[in-house]
Amino acid sequence: MKYQVGSPHISRTICTECNIVFANPVASFEELVTFYANYYDKGNFGALSYKERVSKKITQIYSQTRDELEKKKKRILAHRANGHFLDIGCGLGEEMAVYHQLGFSVHGTEFDQDCINFILSLLPDANLFRGDLLQAYYPDESFDVVNICHVIEHLIDPVAYVKEIHRILKPGAILVIGTPDISAWAYKAFRILNFLLFRIPLIVDGLEHTVIFNRANLRNLIKKQGFEIIEQYGESIEDSFGKIWASNLTLKKKIVRYVQTFVTLNQVLIARKPGH
Repeated sequence: MKYQVGSPHISRTICTECNIVFANPVASFEELVTFYANYYDKGNFGALSYKERVSKKITQIYSQTRDELEKKKKRILAHRANGHFLDIGCGLGEEMAVYHQLGFSVHGTEFDQDCINFILSLLPDANLFRGDLLQAYYPDESFDVVNICHVIEHLIDPVAYVKEIHRILKPGAILVIGTPDISAWAYKAFRILNFLLFRIPLIVDGLEHTVIFNRANLRNLIKKQGFEIIEQYGESIEDSFGKIWASNLTLKKKIVRYVQTFVTLNQVLIARKPGH
């Protein structure tokens, strides 16, 4: 079944085993590839001039001291201080720039050729694969840190991804996942408001988010694939009032974006593959 980007799903399906919420219908792989082409030139990202922002951030990263960068990643560096870093769905490469400056060999997977061109213009040493992680066929135990930030909710088969990440991580290596948290009070309030207004709540939003997690079922998914949980915490969107106000977002979207800088909508989970 086909549907338009941004349209409400007919229903949400909850897995009776793991309680993960799936969009219904789910976009096809081909639809997602098309949707992510020139991703940061469209929608809210285009209105926020996001590529220009990230370009400035990466320039700032290159001018920061090692101590400043280590403070940003102290949760990870406490467990893995160097080696090979992989960013799945690496977007515009901000995370890769940080780890590169910290001395890691940086790798990334990304569908969008525009993103790959953007990264290589600023980070020519990056090792990039255009396409899906499951198509990259990295060797066993290749990486010391794998980052998958605001990607897992976009996947058709998140379990297959976590299994693949476990395979390509070295023993003792670290997995970092960032994703929305459906158990956050702000999400629950949003659902209630939509029901009161007789609207279908876009908890699984449009074409993009095919699955969404609460804290418990994200932990369960990671544990079932053999990981040890190190830490899990909430996170809000990082942005400033001035940048939001100067953007080309509509007034309504500016207000929503500003509220999101105060409320905890997202979660971060850090896990470890057992071993030496």
